[in-house]
Amino acid sequence: MKQQNHYAYDIPAEYADIIDPSKVNLSDFALFLAVMKRKKAHECVLSIILGEPDLKLNQVHVEEVVLNAKGERGIRLDAWAVSEDSRHFATEMQNDSDIDDVRKRSRFYQGLLDSPILKSGRKTKYRHLPSTIVTFITQKDIFGKDRAMYTFTERCHEFPEMELEDGTKKIFLNMTSKNGRDELVSFLQYCKNSTLDNPEITILDERLKTLDAIVAEVKQNEEWEVARMSILSTGIDIGRKVGHEEGLEEGRKEGRKEGRLEGIHAIINVLKEHNLTDSEIIQQLCKSFRLDTGTAEKMFHDFSHHD
Repeated sequence: MKQQNHYAYDIPAEYADIIDPSKVNLSDFALFLAVMKRKKAHECVLSIILGEPDLKLNQVHVEEVVLNAKGERGIRLDAWAVSEDSRHFATEMQNDSDIDDVRKRSRFYQGLLDSPILKSGRKTKYRHLPSTIVTFITQKDIFGKDRAMYTFTERCHEFPEMELEDGTKKIFLNMTSKNGRDELVSFLQYCKNSTLDNPEITILDERLKTLDAIVAEVKQNEEWEVARMSILSTGIDIGRKVGHEEGLEEGRKEGRKEGRLEGIHAIINVLKEHNLTDSEIIQQLCKSFRLDTGTAEKMFHDFSHHD
């Protein structure tokens, strides 16, 4: 059965795979964030990553980059949570680790988790700062050691066995490696190919089953699709109009191309207005338009110089 289009405009075939639920995996940032809004899903993900079957969360927060059809508004991306034992977590699905140094990005996230407490206006007792865990899920092995998980805490150079115990931890997950806990590797393989029939999944525990059920449920609503389609809508609409006016196949192709460029230009301007860094904007272009890093960088710089 052909999938029904719930949008106000027709979707060109070249964009169909972007919103077809059957072709989108948990590694897609729009779906990941829509799923992580669900408390149970957030618990399952962190529970598997940390190896804590009984992990419970009190709070779950997710913000998305959502632009309206004119590309006029945007908010920052992030997924974070607070556990019952008051630990704070920040988790990001990092699709393009080449664009920015995610190791230094983790430093920024660590400070971001502390800032609400430090800016609360109260006299801070630093011993009361919560423990924080920052996790990046990457599709590349940024450390080159063929491990599914890299965990970092502060240690003394002179006495490596002595930890600083400042309550901070940074975790980098690598989807390309099979070297790690079976349930973690299975989760990472699920992120790449989000079906329980995935032959790379070796341990199918209840948390992964629960997560899969939530993923399927989220795919049935339009929330995550709207997030992605709102980013693309400007380019698609303009492309349709130009192509329709031309009335020729060549005109339609050229119109879609021109509209796509207009959409990219609009997004760059909006994200600049919201003070995203150059690297963050390029990352969003890669995610939203499925561009390779080199193309996204060139388009960003071309449009920036044009402005």
